[in-house]
Amino acid sequence: MTPSQVAELLTMASAFDRRTVGKTDVMAWHLVLRDVDFEQAQTAVAAHYADTRDWIMPSDIRHRVRKQREQAAADIQGPGLPAEIPDADPDDVPAYLAALRAQRTRAALGESMRPRPVAELLAGVGREVPTPEDAAVTRVRSALDVRCPYCHAPAKRPCKSPLGRRLGQLHPSRFDAVKAAQAQQGAA
Repeated sequence: MTPSQVAELLTMASAFDRRTVGKTDVMAWHLVLRDVDFEQAQTAVAAHYADTRDWIMPSDIRHRVRKQREQAAADIQGPGLPAEIPDADPDDVPAYLAALRAQRTRAALGESMRPRPVAELLAGVGREVPTPEDAAVTRVRSALDVRCPYCHAPAKRPCKSPLGRRLGQLHPSRFDAVKAAQAQQGAA
């Protein structure tokens, strides 16, 4: 979240609790909320004031956002819940686990979960099951396997804010880079 988004968030909170917001407030809140998604933080503020009359603090926002993400990811697959099928062949264990992790990450971030068309699912029927030798072939498994085109964070490293601080989430352009890398590997 940028400082201007934090200011907007504090302005939203002040509409409920009539607090005064200054530059120091914005900078202090930004230190705590810089890695929180702005839309999720807005939802957390609205939910907080729908439940209580207490002033909201940054920890309240972080707690509510964490709960939102946990619930979104738990709805994908969990005890007693219907299992969504990841976009990978279950016989290719590393790819299947990577697809499952990516699916839960997309759900936690609130991204859309599209059902796969039947024709796409049937396209894999009858193809060869990968062997352990095939596992040696390099393949992109997650967004952390590519360099971020937005903040230039290297592969296997988290994305960075403009101030160089580590973010708790990845930039959307990194997910686009994964799709492009997978498309290139599929064409090769």
